[in-house]
Amino acid sequence: MRRIGLALAFWAALAGFVVLDATRSAPRDRFAEPPPLALGNERASGAGHCSGK
Repeated sequence: MRRIGLALAFWAALAGFVVLDATRSAPRDRFAEPPPLALGNERASGAGHCSGK
């Protein structure tokens, strides 16, 4: 019985942290982020990253 109480307390705390984080953080602008596979590279300044001078 004690294990069930501890498990419920854990999941309630985890859900509380997720809700707290979702309500207190700034909204995410997915267009301001770099592409997911451009690891370590900055955003491309022109239309295409391959067409650099």
